[in-house]
Amino acid sequence: MPSTFKYDVAITAADFDALAVAELKRRLEHQVAKGVYARPVADPLKAPLSSTALRKPIEKDARVVVVLFQRLWGVSPSSAAESEALKARIGKAKRKDVIVVPLDNSPIPTWLKGTIVRASGAPTSSAVIDAIVNAVTDAGGAPKKSTTAAVAARVAEDEKHARARAAFLSSQRALALINRELDSLSNAVLRLCEAPGTLPAGFAPEARRTPDRYTVQIGPVGLSFSWIRGRSNSIADGQLLVIEWSGQLGDQTASADPHTAMPAFEHVLQPHATSPEDWQWRRTDLDLCSYTTRDLAAQCVTSVARRLPRPDPTLRPSITTDAQVRSA
Repeated sequence: MPSTFKYDVAITAADFDALAVAELKRRLEHQVAKGVYARPVADPLKAPLSSTALRKPIEKDARVVVVLFQRLWGVSPSSAAESEALKARIGKAKRKDVIVVPLDNSPIPTWLKGTIVRASGAPTSSAVIDAIVNAVTDAGGAPKKSTTAAVAARVAEDEKHARARAAFLSSQRALALINRELDSLSNAVLRLCEAPGTLPAGFAPEARRTPDRYTVQIGPVGLSFSWIRGRSNSIADGQLLVIEWSGQLGDQTASADPHTAMPAFEHVLQPHATSPEDWQWRRTDLDLCSYTTRDLAAQCVTSVARRLPRPDPTLRPSITTDAQVRSA
């Protein structure tokens, strides 16, 4: 590794965790001096970054690398390039300059040797930030100097946004929007499933919808999105329960038969917004992680599609000859 670095921190994550990367970058930039690298959001009007451009910040340019690890990290071409760069950086020895933040319960690859940040079974934002800043300091970096006035201004701004969120989510306007977002979620799931190449041949989504629950069955895998109302009629204390199932879902709930549906992945999220324009779904166990409705749908569909059986390209279809038909 070079003795001088372009960035104090570089973040790598699955494409669906773009909001989490942006939030982590925002919080870190107040605390590290040399800045934070995050892969730019893809622009459909511009050519995608080359593999070399994607690899360099992770492999060589950053003092510390943070991996927001989940089962779909390394699946897309961009995160796959970052994964290969990190593998080259790590080599065969555990590194203290690699921080791994697990976002789900999927096993971490044996080659990903770094400091794993967990807190009470799920990482909290303060534990993540502290671990990263400490790793930067241990690697020779210096914390960013900040005045008392600057800190007070940031706290005041965060409190202002918190008040705006509380006011909006407790309003009748937000109550009307929840159905819009649930409709958008179900429509996005269906559009993605029906897009050419998303699902293996022979699989098609079977959807069911009730006012507070939406399920999709795709072969042996199911998805359910359930809106759970809170004690009040406010959106602020409601929750979206997202479960990916193995097996066949029933009409309303998973069957009690252990041979049918069993949960494979589960997330609990809450609305997080100050207006209709910035609507997000924020994880209840890690406030760094939020999703747009479309990213949430894309993550679920990608995960399901990867669990479906695909035809073996090495097998050729059998051909029955006329002589075989006659002999039968």
